[in-house]
Amino acid sequence: MDWAALIVDPNAEYLALVELERYGLKPYLAQAKRLWTAPRSTAPVMRKFPIFPRYLLIPYPDAHDPHVRLARGICRHRCLLADELGRPWRAPAKVIDGVREAEQSGQFDEILHKGDHVTMACGVLATLRAVCTSDVPSGMIELLTPLFGGSKATVNATRIVHAS
Repeated sequence: MDWAALIVDPNAEYLALVELERYGLKPYLAQAKRLWTAPRSTAPVMRKFPIFPRYLLIPYPDAHDPHVRLARGICRHRCLLADELGRPWRAPAKVIDGVREAEQSGQFDEILHKGDHVTMACGVLATLRAVCTSDVPSGMIELLTPLFGGSKATVNATRIVHAS
């Protein structure tokens, strides 16, 4: 079964997803996990974000269902991604299945790797750039800091921000 793409209002992917499910449709929203800090907070948390902002995937036969136009969060003036002739964009099921597998295995997730440059999210060392040297079990990460000519520090992964 092929898939079509629905155009969603800005930041309304989750609203549109819930609305379409409420109408009995089966949309798919590809998501990735990454660190996010809430406004007026200093503690970053892992949160899911859409991989394709402003788009929801829906089985091709459901793309012209009348409920699609009724759902909140779907773009009103142009709800279906189409070419200049009005033909809906179509993705083969094999491609979308590959995206689903990659999402489930965490390939889109923001993960820290050895050699990544990071900064502390809060505290006295908030402006200090460090380099990841290894992952330590239980959510801790080992860093190489420029302090004292290159000292190592072990910190909680929630206390750092991924820089590059």
